Amino acid sequence: MAVKMTETVGSVAKKALGFALMNLVIRQAVLFATEKTQLKDVQVQVWANGTLATAASAATRPVALPLWLSDWDKQGHGAGAGSSSSSKLDYSALDDKAFQKHLLEQESEWKNGLAFCLLPQGLKEAIKLDAWPLMARAWLRSFVFANLIYLGLGMAWAYYIYGVYGHTLFPKANTPKFGDVAEQVKVSLGSLPMYSFLPALCEHIVERGWTLAYVRMDEYSYATYFASFFLYMFFVEFGVYWNHRLLHDLRLGYDKLHYIHHKYNKENTLSPFAGLAFHPLDGILQAVPYFWTLFVIPMHSLTYEMMLFTTAIWTTNIHDCVEVECPPIMGAGYHTIHHTTYRHNYGQFFTYMDGFFGTLQYPESVLLARKGKQQTT
Repeated sequence: MAVKMTETVGSVAKKALGFALMNLVIRQAVLFATEKTQLKDVQVQVWANGTLATAASAATRPVALPLWLSDWDKQGHGAGAGSSSSSKLDYSALDDKAFQKHLLEQESEWKNGLAFCLLPQGLKEAIKLDAWPLMARAWLRSFVFANLIYLGLGMAWAYYIYGVYGHTLFPKANTPKFGDVAEQVKVSLGSLPMYSFLPALCEHIVERGWTLAYVRMDEYSYATYFASFFLYMFFVEFGVYWNHRLLHDLRLGYDKLHYIHHKYNKENTLSPFAGLAFHPLDGILQAVPYFWTLFVIPMHSLTYEMMLFTTAIWTTNIHDCVEVECPPIMGAGYHTIHHTTYRHNYGQFFTYMDGFFGTLQYPESVLLARKGKQQTT
């Protein structure tokens, strides 16, 4: 299907410049309106034995975070326990940037431990994994988790919608052919190494203190955390919408990148495995809003990373062709339309952006359901 292009490189550059200026203004407004607690001033609740408590109670006492970490390290529990450098680290003397970096690197090692326990010990020794730079290990961790999510979730999803409930969900047997699914898996697995580079690079930049991301939730009030989360996700939705739309409207973006994903342009060629079947650069561009918004909105670092990987789950859902009416969520019915008309339903989680910018098209089942409700009232 021929796709009419409506953007040029120059028009896209103008939009990008305007968006960057808007982000700069919003960043300054957010910094003015929010108050961050320095890590050295954070108070944690601990039990009598020194372990952290999740909430204050009569049996807990408040302790300054630097003091608790120093005691924890001396007891041999902290990262690098048993080393003289760890036990001699004076947390109270660290500035906030260095303190954030230390805790983020500890958190990174903890996440690495979760991923690398799945790898054979012989393999880890053969590739000398412990000697890899932290960013390289973060890439491998992201790659391991990405494969688990894509293959594990995809196979489970396909088993249930085709094998268990296929007779109900696909009564006309309009399911994808094995060849189509195999190609989607091939494209996705070929792109996962590059996809995994983005969270690793982002984590490295966050550790350097170049964004507004922060490591502990108690650095801000809970009201600020939730307000920032919703504002962050609003900007992500806006960014994903326009990145996706420009990949259709700019010939360079569509012909060189996005057309690979739109080979699956019929309902019976889409499957849960199509969710990550993009050109590597295409997939990264559509995930970049999760990264650049960290420069604008304060966001808890682990929450950001969980939301980024949640997109892999969501994209599995919207490519399965199973319609579930739940407005304003951008479900599979809406996204199937996107794959057949090319000009509608660019949004990620919700329909708001498409509705505002005039690109929303409702699935026929939604229109019929609404018509039926109107007739009964």
